[in-house]
Amino acid sequence: MAEAKGLSESDIKAISDRVIELSQADHCRVNIDSGWRGYTRVATNRITSAGGADRTAVTITSVFGKRVASINTNSIEGPDLEAAVRKSEAMARLAPESPEYMPEIGLQTYKPSSGYYESTGELEPLTRAEAAAIAIRQAEASNQIAASYMDVRAGTSAVATSNGLFGAHANTGVAYTLTSRTRDGLQSGWAGDEANDWNQIESQRVADDAVRKCRDWRKTELDPGQYTAILEPTAVGMLMLRMMNTFNQRLADEGRSYFSKSGGGNRLDEQLFDDRVSLRSDPGFVDAEVAPFTNEGQARGATNWVESGRLVNLSRPRFWADQLGEKPLPGPGNFIMAGGDASLEDMIASTERGVLITRFWYIRGLNPRIISYTGLTRDGTFLIEDGRISRPVTNFRFNQSLVEMLQNVEMVGPSVRVAASENSSVSTPIVVPTLKVSGFNLSSVSDAI
Repeated sequence: MAEAKGLSESDIKAISDRVIELSQADHCRVNIDSGWRGYTRVATNRITSAGGADRTAVTITSVFGKRVASINTNSIEGPDLEAAVRKSEAMARLAPESPEYMPEIGLQTYKPSSGYYESTGELEPLTRAEAAAIAIRQAEASNQIAASYMDVRAGTSAVATSNGLFGAHANTGVAYTLTSRTRDGLQSGWAGDEANDWNQIESQRVADDAVRKCRDWRKTELDPGQYTAILEPTAVGMLMLRMMNTFNQRLADEGRSYFSKSGGGNRLDEQLFDDRVSLRSDPGFVDAEVAPFTNEGQARGATNWVESGRLVNLSRPRFWADQLGEKPLPGPGNFIMAGGDASLEDMIASTERGVLITRFWYIRGLNPRIISYTGLTRDGTFLIEDGRISRPVTNFRFNQSLVEMLQNVEMVGPSVRVAASENSSVSTPIVVPTLKVSGFNLSSVSDAI
């Protein structure tokens, strides 16, 4: 494997050791992110900007008793590091005591989970430009206007504590999103791809999908209501990205989540979703790898959250686990939904009347007790009639409980790594299928294009 971009692991370890050596606090933690980030931007069918930069960020956390404070610095020079340590300590001495502070973690054993791919780490600007050119040519051939953004990251993240912990993880990631619009701006299509491995980015498919969804046909209005909906993987991924942090035992035990049991406690081991719904996380999942440790240094392993619709695990932060006398369980670093064997074509053919949704936008939370969200459809919403796509329709605002959505599953497609679009999922990979669900609530028509 090629050397990761940014500082080497040995250099990162040396910096961590130096900070801990300088520290006069009761406890000290060091988090370091070092690497390179590049981008290529397209607007109006031309590359408008491209670049990249190396960056190293050091976060120093100092603890006196239960007083905690952190400071960030981008300088790793000796005098600057020492100044940052002293400032962190000064702030910690002034901070109020944290009643939920837990001691820094000691030596851990992490399961190897390298997510560094040379194809991404050594990606050349010319290769990024060639991918952009595919989209530009495709859009121009269809008399459309393309805009795209490619975000590439490569580097190493690490954590160290004064209790003897050190962990480092090399990782790469690339996110590519493309919007193609008609020249009058009234119709648009979107597609995207994300991967740790550049070789998994399908530039031609992204261009084909965005341009195809942006055909020069006029949107028509459709009455709001509850529809059978076919949600493409990006649409599903955008909702699952928001659902992944709901699997928290403290929230459930305190009566603040859907997973709370009436009268107290939680709903572990209850059947809560359709039996085709299984959700898990796994730091070593191929091409969706993440660090096998949390920001605190807690070891993160493969965990099932939902098995065949049954809730089997809730994350337990260290303080809450200590209160319960149980073992801590970190939350997910990636999120993987089990797939099925239904094709998109099969889903459409089996739908008498429904909508096909490419993605959502401007998603906001409504009610954590039912895990409900609102947002807008965007860049490709189509009416399905008699088993075929009949026409594009105007965008909608949706108001939808994700619980009900996962209870009303009718068909499941193969799982794929997706570009979560509104929020890049390079740092939090999402692997989900296309879903056909009943009763999806399109609450009102939107004027948004």
